[in-house]
Amino acid sequence: MERSNHSTITRKLLLITTAALLWSCEGPIGPEGPPGQDGLDGVTIVGEVFEIAGSFTQDGNFGLRGEYGFDILESDKVLIYRLADLDQDGNDIWKLIPQVVFHENGIFTYDYDFTFYDYSIYMSGDFDLNSLEAAFTDDQVFRVLIVPADRIDLRLDFSDHYGVLDMLKVDEEAIPRIDLN
Repeated sequence: MERSNHSTITRKLLLITTAALLWSCEGPIGPEGPPGQDGLDGVTIVGEVFEIAGSFTQDGNFGLRGEYGFDILESDKVLIYRLADLDQDGNDIWKLIPQVVFHENGIFTYDYDFTFYDYSIYMSGDFDLNSLEAAFTDDQVFRVLIVPADRIDLRLDFSDHYGVLDMLKVDEEAIPRIDLN
């Protein structure tokens, strides 16, 4: 029995010593990586957020277009949310687009595309969009969120509008609105 305890203690000591030696070893330092982009030291990069309001019409090809007024980087993520409704307490309900809507006339979508200097929000459907009620086309409100690449957390649920605003540390009261009507 004593021999068994002695060999167990010896094995544990050998394991601990081996682990300590392996963790304390360092390999050679690798080559220096490529230089990064020049920037300002100590500057926190924040996302840009603004609202746009406009109406979808046949004359406008059922689209809304605009420019950011500032540069975005190739690595930035652009998210656009549509003000879909209000909840029972009067709070805004924002839905991430593209958004598919099932209507009695067929299916249509709110979708968007963007470049580094402008954006386009548009509707498309499998029926004549002129037959839609004004609630779907008139005075629509969208929020454009530009998320810098260094702030993108792939674990974040981007459909959670308020979670993304919180991550960007944006005060909802300070969001400017651009009226495209």
